[in-house]
Amino acid sequence: MKLLHLADLHVGRLFHERSLIEDQQFVLDQVLEILSQDHYTALFLAGDIYDRSIPSGDAVRLFSSFLHTLHSRNPDLAICIIAGNHDSPDRLAFGRELFQSMNIHIVSDPNQSFEPVILNDEHERCAVFLLPFLYPGSLYLTKEPQQSDEVQGNRGDSVESMAEPRGLRTQQELITEASRRLEARRQALAAEGIQHSVLVAHLFTQGGLETESERLFLGTAEQVDVRLFSGFSYVALGHLHRSQQVAPNAWYAGSPLAYSFSEADQVKHCLSVTLQDGEETASRCSVQLIPLKPLHPVRRLSGPFAMFMGAAEHSAAETSTAEDLKAAYLEIELTDEHLVEQAQRLLEQRYPLVLSVKQSRAFQALLQTQAASQRALPDGANGSPGRRRNTLDDFTAFEESLYGTVDQGKLELFTTLLEQIHHETP
Repeated sequence: MKLLHLADLHVGRLFHERSLIEDQQFVLDQVLEILSQDHYTALFLAGDIYDRSIPSGDAVRLFSSFLHTLHSRNPDLAICIIAGNHDSPDRLAFGRELFQSMNIHIVSDPNQSFEPVILNDEHERCAVFLLPFLYPGSLYLTKEPQQSDEVQGNRGDSVESMAEPRGLRTQQELITEASRRLEARRQALAAEGIQHSVLVAHLFTQGGLETESERLFLGTAEQVDVRLFSGFSYVALGHLHRSQQVAPNAWYAGSPLAYSFSEADQVKHCLSVTLQDGEETASRCSVQLIPLKPLHPVRRLSGPFAMFMGAAEHSAAETSTAEDLKAAYLEIELTDEHLVEQAQRLLEQRYPLVLSVKQSRAFQALLQTQAASQRALPDGANGSPGRRRNTLDDFTAFEESLYGTVDQGKLELFTTLLEQIHHETP
């Protein structure tokens, strides 16, 4: 039995204020092509279908079109979808009952996670449990019945107290309770002859490697021990954007596109999973990473401004041709010691998809120059020891650091604006 695992589509995502709808269409078309090249029983989408709880119209249209084409081409394919922390559970679940009749299974309420989707492929059967992101209070723990000591002492028998549900708050509490119920159900199905089981979940496991583009918890208190799910043949995870194996039977598919420059040059994948017989956890499945090609690669480059604006053979930054860089989303770190005015606008003339320009070294040099100038001021000026420069002094120093001199027209305009602010401020 073959399964395809994707996660973290983040349909509708903006990358430095640029819409990625076209990029996401490009990669979803590749998923359709992959599914057409082999016989898959199910497709898993492990959360964060949309980037926002209220997705844009373009995002909804793209995902709706993807589902329509997917079902039209593969009517027997089970499509299993869960809500992630970026999704609105209620909105994602719209039409759930109707979709279920089309073999499209959407779970956004954790209380629906413990009755699995049963996959049938010739002589094999597999139970697929769908566990969405767990919010505080989304699962309740019922207290065990207790004896009333007072009544027992008076009557000589035991009386069970009323069961009191308690809302679970932390990820560890929620996952512990969910895993207890899932394991009990998995074992019951195994006793009925369904030996394969898969868990699709959206969570942050201990030991997982994150990037800048995930919305992460602080610290490690909310990380989950993936060993709680060691009884499953395969655990299809979503939330972390890097493809990675975190246990013998557990993988993150990662996001299909790079959504931050910390993911620059990463190869993105979907995972082709083959379930197979075996007693040991590591032998119950095999995983093949299928690369996904981006419409626009994401690159991080650094060097002096002149290198990027010079001849094509020098602007290739030693690893790519200038033409390659024109088709890539770029973050450029300029290493010049002096600030380059309007650097991004100038770089966009050669590289139209440069989305971020940093000049950390130049800003650091400017700050050091300003600090040195302040230390050089004589004490006692205006009757106060260690006088700091005023706003006009700072503007003058900034202009001098950029151009070596101060334009008198700019200086007069800046002085006029300062005077207006002074008179308007009560």
